[in-house]
Amino acid sequence: MEMRIIKNQNMKWWIGVVACTLLFLTILIFSYIKMGFIFKGVKIVANLQQQTDSPLTTISGQAAKATVLTLNGREIFIDKQGNFSESIAMLPGYSVVTLMAKDKFGKSAEKKFEIVKEANAKTFAFKNGQIIN
Repeated sequence: MEMRIIKNQNMKWWIGVVACTLLFLTILIFSYIKMGFIFKGVKIVANLQQQTDSPLTTISGQAAKATVLTLNGREIFIDKQGNFSESIAMLPGYSVVTLMAKDKFGKSAEKKFEIVKEANAKTFAFKNGQIIN
């Protein structure tokens, strides 16, 4: 019975159905594009810079959309754009530096740097087995 009703509709009805469907799909796609940051979460971009003649290493970068950023479990300052810069003292030997960011929706991201520092030598950071600085 229902199939006959759909088949017997005129062209005006079909144009209305197609137009409503296209409008609905356009609204869905636009909403996904504008609200995509909720699904993507926070992203961390960071690098290490060794200070000359000093045991200090500066970690700086950007944690886009982050509300909380921690460096080895200690909260650090970020500005409204997500930029940060923090200095830490590196002791000779192997160290792991961990950045953890969370956004206001509970999504989180983590970035780890494995660092090997020899006494009186430059600091090297590794990621996935490759030297990155």
